[in-house]
Amino acid sequence: MFGEWMRPVRAMLGRWLGGDRTAEGSHRASSAAVEEVAPGPGPQWGTLSGLTAHPTDPHRLYAVTDQDSPPLRIIELDVSQFPAQAVGQTLVVAPGLDGLDFEGIVATPDDGFWLASEGGAGDVPPNLLIEVDGGGQMLRSIGLPQSLASKVQKKGFEGIAREETAAGTRLHVAFQGPLAGDPEDVTRIGTVDLATGVWSFSYYPLERLHTGDNTGLSEMVSLGGSRFAVIERDGKGGRKAVKWVATVSLADNGAPAGSPPRWLKKTIAMDLVPLFTREGRKVAKEIEGLAVAADGQVYAITDNDREGATLLLRLGRAEALFGP
Repeated sequence: MFGEWMRPVRAMLGRWLGGDRTAEGSHRASSAAVEEVAPGPGPQWGTLSGLTAHPTDPHRLYAVTDQDSPPLRIIELDVSQFPAQAVGQTLVVAPGLDGLDFEGIVATPDDGFWLASEGGAGDVPPNLLIEVDGGGQMLRSIGLPQSLASKVQKKGFEGIAREETAAGTRLHVAFQGPLAGDPEDVTRIGTVDLATGVWSFSYYPLERLHTGDNTGLSEMVSLGGSRFAVIERDGKGGRKAVKWVATVSLADNGAPAGSPPRWLKKTIAMDLVPLFTREGRKVAKEIEGLAVAADGQVYAITDNDREGATLLLRLGRAEALFGP
């Protein structure tokens, strides 16, 4: 009786959070596909992390290796063929910076990139945003405000996105997990104004798992204007795993460093688990990259943790997945 009474309440909460993982999410997954990325020329990799799209070429994506696949590289992917293939590699050269662990990448209009490097507990090594040119040479780096740097636990910078506003360019970075002193069931999205260097922060609500752990963020991508998509996931495999693509709006400015962050409302756009199970594949533990190509096609990529092939997920058109 109690379970019957709670069912509509759970359904209502699911719709409010955007967490209905049944009809709509499964329908979207049914039109998507998963493929193994062909390595192509150059040194092989074992772990790819962030993903970004070429600003104008709909057939070009770029992924970045993390510290488990040295040397640190930007991998160019051609998605016009099936399966997608790596067609180029660019070494990242960042003199004087040790311990880099790239987890996010976003392309810039001038053929360069911003990279998000995840630091360690207490921000040692530091979490950094690093700008590189098209040849992989570092141009500059941006760190966290001192008031927050020491509060970083082991789950720091994980995804990065750009936004062009009337006032200039802003970078948004998703933290994988909460900072020390934050509620356990939230993480932060940080925003830095490139003209002023001023940071602001928002809280993103995570999901509590049956294990007592929480989900985390592993990617962030601009949908235009102030709308962004993120990958929210656990680190598990299996049919009960959490692998969501969710959306948030950053129309309102976050709170300055040192002030309580403002709360974001998420909407779950797609559950990726049915995509794997429909094809008889194991559910990937770590879906790390998400990108919207110049033609509006949406792609995701896995970090295989050296346990198999890198998988590219073709998720369909952005307007169908995220709305206009």
